[in-house]
Amino acid sequence: MEDKIQNKKNAMSPENRNRYQLMLKELHERVGGEVNYVVESIHEDVDIKANVSSAPVHLADVATETVDVDVQVLHTERSILDQINAALQRIDDGSFGRCTKCGGAIPEERLSALPYTPVCARCAQSEAGE
Repeated sequence: MEDKIQNKKNAMSPENRNRYQLMLKELHERVGGEVNYVVESIHEDVDIKANVSSAPVHLADVATETVDVDVQVLHTERSILDQINAALQRIDDGSFGRCTKCGGAIPEERLSALPYTPVCARCAQSEAGE
């Protein structure tokens, strides 16, 4: 019985798991590079050295629209990194490809488009509707 439960949990073939793991690692590297780029961009936009005053400067005091947009992008990119890390953890624990809400299989089409998704389309739609 326990083997049957484990087989259901690991319904994805090892080849597909390896393919998604590689895809997620590459995506992690790319998004991580984008996060670093945005952080550098924020530092350039808020050139603390340009502050001629000796008073301490806080990012919120000198934030421009550009910095605000960069911070929003940074937040989004870090959220995606967190989701990628969670997907890699699901690969390690054997639950990748299963919806974390309903337990059903996430279709290959959805995983190919959004490999870090933790939920099937039906559960994603019900979450969005809440």
